[in-house]
Amino acid sequence: MARLARGEATVNELTDLFEISQPAISRHLKVLEKAGLIRRSRDAQRRPATVETKPIADAVTWIERYQKLWERTYRKLDALLADELKARKRS
Repeated sequence: MARLARGEATVNELTDLFEISQPAISRHLKVLEKAGLIRRSRDAQRRPATVETKPIADAVTWIERYQKLWERTYRKLDALLADELKARKRS
């Protein structure tokens, strides 16, 4: 994904960058394409892949929303535990 974020690349171009086989790269790309995270096109014999930014942006929005929720929850838990610790020290 990081490489594709810089621009389109073919399976062979990606194979040159990583120490995994061409079939393994192809399988990874198929999974990413099925998930809607990349798009494959045809350019004569080339089948370049490019990143689909909308699904990734949607995922980031969803993650950020839950990150804020969990941060609030953990702050409340931290405060509760600090109060409990103070109460135990007083007793």
